[in-house]
This record gives sequence, C-alpha cells and structure tokens, in this order.
Amino acid sequence: MADLGDLSGRIPMPGARPPWRELEGLRPLTLRACRRLVVVAPHPRDEIRAAGGLLRRLAARHASVDVLALTDGPGRTCTPPEGLAVPEVAEPRADLVVRPEDLQDPETLASVLGRLDGAAAAAEETDDDASATDPEEAALAAAYRTLGVAEVRRHRLGLPDGGLSRHEADVVGALSEIVGFVEDAHGVCVLAPWSGDGDDDHEAAGRAAEIVCAAYRVRLVRWLDQAWSWAGPESAEVPWRRARQLALSETVQARKLAASAAFGDRPGRDRELPDGSAPGPREVFLV
Repeated sequence: MADLGDLSGRIPMPGARPPWRELEGLRPLTLRACRRLVVVAPHPRDEIRAAGGLLRRLAARHASVDVLALTDGPGRTCTPPEGLAVPEVAEPRADLVVRPEDLQDPETLASVLGRLDGAAAAAEETDDDASATDPEEAALAAAYRTLGVAEVRRHRLGLPDGGLSRHEADVVGALSEIVGFVEDAHGVCVLAPWSGDGDDDHEAAGRAAEIVCAAYRVRLVRWLDQAWSWAGPESAEVPWRRARQLALSETVQARKLAASAAFGDRPGRDRELPDGSAPGPREVFLV
C-alpha cells in the first residue's frame, strides 16, 4: 500500500468511483479494551450507516452501548432522555450464508434481507407500547435487532436538526454526563463523526466529542460519512495516517443494509451517498 500520508489532491470527477484499493492495506481497528461504547449520533441512522459493523462486533464482545442521539430528525419536538432496551434476537441460522454476488443482485438481496428479518420476527412481537407508538423508536429498535445488538441505552437531546453548531455546549454537557461518571475510564470508547466530515452537524458533534475525550482521557474513534462523497485515499485533507479499517463479511454488509432499510425513505438531511462512494466492504475510522 502506498504511503497515504504523502497523497494529495481530490477525486478528479464527481461521481467517479474512487480507487478504494488503496484502503485495503489499512491496519485493522482493534478495540479489545473497550467494555463500554458511547456513540454520538447527530441524526437517526448515522451511526448504523457509518459504523454498524463495529457496533455489532463490540456488542458480540459484550461491550455495553450508549447512544447519545443529538437530533430526532425533521418535524420532531424535544423529548426527555430515555433508555431503549432492544430485545435480544437469536443469531441467524448457520445455513444462512450471504455471498458477494447476493449483494449485487437486487432480487437476491431482497430475499436475503427477508430471511434476516425473519430471524428477528419473534422479537418484534415483544416491542413495548412506547416503541409501537413512536415511529422513530420503532425504527431504531428494528434496526438494532437486525444488526444483532441486544441492548442499547439511548439518551435523546432533541436538538434542532441542522443547528448543532449553536448547541455544542449542550452536546459537551450531555456527553460529559455519560462519560464523566464511569468508574473505569480505561474501558470506555467514544464513537463520533470526524470533525472534518463536511457536514455542519457532524463536525459540531465531532468537535464536542474531542473536547470531552480530551478532558476525561478516554479513547475517541471517529467515523467518516459525508467525507466519502468528496474525499478519496489521495485527499490530503484526511489524516490517513490515523485511519484504521474493519473488514465486513457479506453477512454483516447485508445486516447493515437491512438495518438501514428499517428507517424507510427519510426526508431532510438523511441523504444517501452517491453510488460508488462507499469504501468497499469495510468501515474506516480515524483513531
């Protein structure tokens, strides 16, 4: 792999598929000491789209997961922080194998996702009344069940979508409330957007996370989201020397797609990335 720190420039043509082969040689992300993951999510689904594979892996290692949801999405009013307990769902049957070609064919992929959804059908019947009457919570519960994450503690701020830069102090305070009262800070990791992502809300959330992690000396892992629409392995704006990757199996990729689909067609800021902009069968983080 070339020295990514010496690469410069940007993708020459918008919409062209970036040369993601350069990222195949990134060092793997290892979070063996992480026993509690605190996720800073600017918008619903952000953390699933950017880091669903990492969430699944850490949950499988019995790390607890807290999600600080900063906004509730367009049209939502402020709601008090509350926890969301997601019923445990059995793992897919051993004979459920997702092949690379399944992810390319829409009809086959639809069948695979249907089988994955079927594995969680029993758990859906046990949803509490709050999730049943709150579309946002119901979508999140379904998404995490599909990922295979058994339990998530959600803390909802209800800040204005598109206006997080005016409320960074609120994010710092809320995140400090979660991180600052943990007895063993060495086992805590914070997962947040990169502060150079290119989206105003993502960058505000990233800056707040940097402040809190520096104050409490906990590890910060940053994800890239909108950066994939403008940055490639040759972009000097991205600190590629700090990049690490988490390789995803075809089954995990399918689970991420199914989890994301639980939200349906969302209006507003939850926009999909251009075709070909995602970094292949991997998640990339800055550490």
